[in-house]
Amino acid sequence: MKKLKEQWQKIGQYWLKGKLEGIDFGHGLIKFLPPQKKFIDSQKDYCVYYGGLGSGKTLALLIKLILCCLCFPGNRVLLGRQYLSDIERNLLPDLFDLLPSSYYKYHVKQGIIEFFNQSEVLLFGLDAMQSGSEQEIKKAQQKIKGLNLGQVFIDQLEEVEFEVFDMLNTRLRRKGVPFYQIAVTCNPANFWAYTFFIESARRDPKRAANIELVQGSMYDNKDNLPERYIERQIEGHSEDWIKRYILGEWSKDLLVQETVFDKAHIGRWELMAKPPIAVENGCQIWEQPKNIKYQIGVDPSEGHQDPSSITVASEEGKKVAKFNGFISIPGLADKVRFLYSKYHRPLIIPEVNGPGHALIENIRGLNLYCRTVFEHRDNKETTKLGWKTTHASK
Repeated sequence: MKKLKEQWQKIGQYWLKGKLEGIDFGHGLIKFLPPQKKFIDSQKDYCVYYGGLGSGKTLALLIKLILCCLCFPGNRVLLGRQYLSDIERNLLPDLFDLLPSSYYKYHVKQGIIEFFNQSEVLLFGLDAMQSGSEQEIKKAQQKIKGLNLGQVFIDQLEEVEFEVFDMLNTRLRRKGVPFYQIAVTCNPANFWAYTFFIESARRDPKRAANIELVQGSMYDNKDNLPERYIERQIEGHSEDWIKRYILGEWSKDLLVQETVFDKAHIGRWELMAKPPIAVENGCQIWEQPKNIKYQIGVDPSEGHQDPSSITVASEEGKKVAKFNGFISIPGLADKVRFLYSKYHRPLIIPEVNGPGHALIENIRGLNLYCRTVFEHRDNKETTKLGWKTTHASK
């Protein structure tokens, strides 16, 4: 293994000079697409590969992760996604297909891949730091605080909250690696990364120097996709959808058909938007509590497909606080209780559809909105907790 270790260190020197056009881990040569090469070669603080579906983003992420482990002995990197099950189901099969089995040992219970040169990959479901109870979140954060990492790799960044990303950034301090980096892939969605990476880079040239933005199109990877694959994806979709999910354009001007509000309205709202004065317990705060009345609205989700949302509004008609993110129902209940206590125990109006029933069970006993319902069977009115969204109430 000593010769193999030295061989990969030499390849690493070649790679750091930008001279790798492809790589063979033992199962045949993989030639890099131009966007993949740009992503793999970058040594900037942040490297973001965004773009269309099937554009080769995840393959580039895995190749770079492997190179960081093989070329820098004793390195330790983190591979994260929202759920650990997503890593096991969607990333590990492709990762292990790239590598000879003699190169690594997979310690399933510990969630660690150990290489022959003492480098390690830590597998981490990042939902542990952004969902669940407040106690569970703090426990997961404490676990992260003990890590010394060389690089962090995150797939599907749009599923991860900024606070989690920011905490991982503080763990890049491992000695003996030639560069530190958070390398991520994401779909071109409207979430915090657009402001953090693209808008900030446009405003500040110095910040732009530390960010590598790589756009990938489905057409880049055309030779590796099934025949007529791209044509089938295009059929029946709008021009904006094609620009975003086929060509990989990342712009707030591009909205898919399901968008509720017109672009012009969103543009006017964004001009009036102000940054929060604080972030407390994962909630954005625009105004600290005053001696006035407040109300809390809650739009719960199961935390898989859609984010949950909490809004605190004052009697002055101002939005004073909010939470928005992918989170479990118990975790959402903790956020509700935090804001409820902070803003003088106001009336809470939770939507009761779907997961709303589970939320109400978790916050029963607080000051909850009651709606009046006419029971036709008993021919009388009764009250039930929560707001029921129906065609009529819309």
